[in-house]
Amino acid sequence: MSTALVAAMAKMTDAIGSAHWFDAVLNLLGTVCAIDSGGVMVYHRAQRPRRIVHRFNPQERALPEDAYLSGPYVLCPNYQLFAQGCPSGIYWLRDIAPDDFYESEFYRVFYSQIGLSDSIDLLWRINEDTALNIFIERSIRHAKFQLEDMVAINMLLPLIFASAAKHHELTVATSQRDIDTLTHRKVQSTIENFASSLLTQRERQVLFYMISGYSSALTAQRLSTTEGTIKIHRKNIHRKLDISSQAELFSLFINCIPYAVPDGQADPLEAYQSTPQSRRSVSLLEAAPRVREPRTTEVRPKNA
Repeated sequence: MSTALVAAMAKMTDAIGSAHWFDAVLNLLGTVCAIDSGGVMVYHRAQRPRRIVHRFNPQERALPEDAYLSGPYVLCPNYQLFAQGCPSGIYWLRDIAPDDFYESEFYRVFYSQIGLSDSIDLLWRINEDTALNIFIERSIRHAKFQLEDMVAINMLLPLIFASAAKHHELTVATSQRDIDTLTHRKVQSTIENFASSLLTQRERQVLFYMISGYSSALTAQRLSTTEGTIKIHRKNIHRKLDISSQAELFSLFINCIPYAVPDGQADPLEAYQSTPQSRRSVSLLEAAPRVREPRTTEVRPKNA
């Protein structure tokens, strides 16, 4: 065990109960594997995620920092895993992402615009409806995480989770920010009601899998039907919504979030389409300039 690792473990333990604990955890993880960016957020079922700390290079990101929290988080594989009730553990993006994730509009419009090639999440369940999510990331300038990184982090996991439990016990906050709750209710309403005036319930189920990066084959598996049936549903969705690409579908979904009625049943697409174009809200994703994705470096020195 290296001197740097021992020192980082001691600093994390000493920081329990203080605002410095989250940075101390990221510093500890950085002693066992190379990290380009990372942070900590709290996932909630009843409100949007709450960011606690986020380390990143703003020069590598073409999107505003709040773009993720404005709605796209609901399409994130890690958030979806949390919402499905996954247990506390370590989750590597390559293991949890849908099979078409890297070809999805969510990846192209969001992930590629924030300069990421890979991520590992340490999710600690606070309770059934809340979880602390510690995430570390690799830039597209560097190679993705390797198996040895997962092994090294797994060795620290019991210590980090025990530390998280004690930290939570000492600092638990009972308040919720109204803006977080309202945003999440709008996102949830969009998921439940988007295009409900035009599509069948089954078509809307297929639609959500489409924008989340699932292939027709994997969607068929999840919905217990055939790939051919899913392809027919996809074709009908494009025809009924008068769109011709995944990009148009993703953009339409994101743009409808501000028009959703929290806890209501109205189709936000109807409200969006009935609003004059000059008065329509522009999402944070659309407002940001696009950058060309650099080529990923496949080899990274071990001493980097």
